Amino acid sequence: MIYIEGYALISSLGKSAKESIECLRDKPILPLDIEGIKYYKIVDNEPLGYYDSIEKVVRDAIYDAKISTEELKSTALFIGTSSAKLPINEAHAKECGVLLKELYMSEVGDIIAKRIGLSGYRTIISTACTSSSNALIQAKEMIESGLIKRAIVVGVELYNELSIKGFDSFMLLSKNSLRPFDKSRDGIVLGEALSAIVLGDKPSDVTLVGGAICVDTGSITAPNFKNLKDVMHQAILSAKIIPNDIKLIKAHATASIQNDIAEAQAISLLFGKNRPNILTLKPYIGHTMGACGTNEFALLLASFEQGIIPKSINSNEIDEECGVTPNLEELVAKEGYYLLNYFGFGGNNSSLVIKYEER
Repeated sequence: MIYIEGYALISSLGKSAKESIECLRDKPILPLDIEGIKYYKIVDNEPLGYYDSIEKVVRDAIYDAKISTEELKSTALFIGTSSAKLPINEAHAKECGVLLKELYMSEVGDIIAKRIGLSGYRTIISTACTSSSNALIQAKEMIESGLIKRAIVVGVELYNELSIKGFDSFMLLSKNSLRPFDKSRDGIVLGEALSAIVLGDKPSDVTLVGGAICVDTGSITAPNFKNLKDVMHQAILSAKIIPNDIKLIKAHATASIQNDIAEAQAISLLFGKNRPNILTLKPYIGHTMGACGTNEFALLLASFEQGIIPKSINSNEIDEECGVTPNLEELVAKEGYYLLNYFGFGGNNSSLVIKYEER
């Protein structure tokens, strides 16, 4: 069994997982307006403090997991990000007038490992919006194979102009708010957040029981609902359960026109009339791209600790073409299996299956 031994989160909702879930339940924040573009920003986050922010969230997760100094030495480090060192590169360029020359992505893991005292295996994964969810799957498989005993999986996505302007050039950004499956949705709202999840063999309330990755070679940007259905089904099969066992789906739900329709069609195709509850989390923290795998997982873990499933917000007028109605009321967290979806540019799609049971 692969248990979730500990976790940590820093988001626009707060500087810890506890602060984030309390803010989410009390009064969700609105995105900022940055030069006419909506964005979920972490309060007082400085671009040049890039490594300090990652170190903090990793140390918080280590503390939550109660990993000893001796255990830490052999713990593996997985980092999932779509922007890597772009934030500090842009900040350096603004301050000094020149770009950094050394932009090795692997350096991120090396620097954090040195700061924390990790001497085990480490890697960085960059597969667009599935970066950290794919990192979770790889870490799980390496633990199961006996190659490593424990892993810290980190999702990092911090403010950078290149990512924002890239999405804007595709005309994918919302002018107002992020409204998943809503008839009036008009696009994505990006955000920054980082999180760390510790996988290991110490029993806890949540286990990572399944996961799958499917690559859709048909289009770089337009998802195919059959491929999305397949990745969900493969994840469920890997958990040795059937679709009817799923209590809730944490949808990817970016609020872009094509993506929401494709995901809704995939869910209907796989689950039919027995469709489980649907949860959308991006309206709380924005689409955090490569880090959304661990960020949204961490928000769900914090919700479990509160004994609740958050209500989905901003989905007020359901699009008949989607036919999906997210939970609009807070629910009691029930024991069972949960499906977590993450779909990315380039046709890289992944789904996770977790099991929640109170101990």
